[in-house]
Amino acid sequence: MVGSELPLPPGPITNGEFVPRPPSRHDADILREMLAATDAAAKRAGIDRRVFLRGAGGVAAALAAYNLAACSSKRAAPPAATTTSTVPGGSFSVPPAEDLAACAEVLASQGEFIFDMHTHHVMPDRPWVQNAPTTLGLVEHMVPSDCMAGNPLECLNRASYLNDLFLASDTTVALLSDVPNSGDDDAPMPFADAVDTQQFAAQLTHGGAARVLVHNVIAPNVGDLNAHLDEMTANVATGAVAAFKVYTAWSPEGHGFSLEDPAIGLPVIQHAHDLGVRVFVSHKGLPLMNFDAAHNGPDDMVAVSRLFPDMQFVVFHAAWDANHREGAYAPNARIGIDTLLDSLDRHNVAPNENVWVDLGTLWRQLLTRPEQAAHALGKLLSRVGVDRVLWGTDAIWYGSPQAQIMAFRSFEISQELQDRYGYPAMTDEIRRKVFGLNAAALFKLDPDATRCALADDPFTAAQPVAAALRNEGALPSPWLAKGPTTRRELFRSLANATTPWIPA
Repeated sequence: MVGSELPLPPGPITNGEFVPRPPSRHDADILREMLAATDAAAKRAGIDRRVFLRGAGGVAAALAAYNLAACSSKRAAPPAATTTSTVPGGSFSVPPAEDLAACAEVLASQGEFIFDMHTHHVMPDRPWVQNAPTTLGLVEHMVPSDCMAGNPLECLNRASYLNDLFLASDTTVALLSDVPNSGDDDAPMPFADAVDTQQFAAQLTHGGAARVLVHNVIAPNVGDLNAHLDEMTANVATGAVAAFKVYTAWSPEGHGFSLEDPAIGLPVIQHAHDLGVRVFVSHKGLPLMNFDAAHNGPDDMVAVSRLFPDMQFVVFHAAWDANHREGAYAPNARIGIDTLLDSLDRHNVAPNENVWVDLGTLWRQLLTRPEQAAHALGKLLSRVGVDRVLWGTDAIWYGSPQAQIMAFRSFEISQELQDRYGYPAMTDEIRRKVFGLNAAALFKLDPDATRCALADDPFTAAQPVAAALRNEGALPSPWLAKGPTTRRELFRSLANATTPWIPA
């Protein structure tokens, strides 16, 4: 994610269509600050810039640039801004970038149990490649520009997934998901293949701990409902289903459904409950292709949480939408995190009950906007609850999640926003909860026992060797994202695109 060019957020998305826009002054400020800081810090540290960028100093330089750009943005903000202070509401607490030892101490592993709730890879040789051209177009934009495989999809395969998650990041456990699909014929990650990934990772561990958990993605609004219910039963019988997941806004024709629908939504949730799978996930916000905006809000999920108090409901992406600027809570908002908070209020859901959120894509996109990131995290932690916010990265669409992890370790919410809006401080305890302790509680994992079981598996043993090779340049940096991350790359990709680029 952090490399020789700065990752810049894409333009707005309207009805699943990407709308290009020229770089903003904010984007240009960040880019200038980061390049200048990187060059100066590398010179002071006495090392080559490319080598510098492969270490914690390069990440620290980028985060410091985000801080400077946020300060500049606050000074230039109009009177109607959500805060009146010139001090940014969010910032990264990092040492000087040239102090490599101090940067490593702050940004490197603090011994956290990191459970990534939201990860992806694809199976390049399955029928979806022929049957789902829209999905294929989406995934192809995630292929790294330096991919040398004969089939570029191989750079998003199982091997890349295991490398990016467990060799190139501090992730301990991951939950493997999939993009919208109606079954094996158009699924980049069919359930049976997800189980194979789980089993392959398990064969490399000692003590029986799982590194990979598995979603079962279903589309009950496509085809025969009874067939989907039978599929749920069969998949649960494998013992591998950690949670069911739905895309309520999706179908091939762009028609969604409500989880409150007595003909579709409620029977699926009831069946999951009866099968003993008590974690139910739905993508909300972050509009994708063929999405029905009328069914992309979180209200139906919050509503059904009242009907099934012994189940746990996870709102993926926390209903975040790139088309909405995150600030202080606005109950009249029509999209974004505020719609979730409004639903919680209307349905009388208290903090830390059975509604959860994950940070997939949300954190990756907002970390270059520290003010918005502070509001987003502050609202979720204070209203959904510090025990109900889950770490998710959408890896490996963006490559290794290591830079996202490092940035989160150093992020702070200002005292002003804490005092004004009741946001919590980003304490080490809260970071540990978000990184993995909350997810461990959700899935009833023992973090200590899991870490002990994984302590001497081949992934863990290979991490120091892989780190040394990356430092020498023999392996790529763990924070070079897959797919377009700069505006230049994005426009180059769009010039040859057959479908819009939107992160899944």
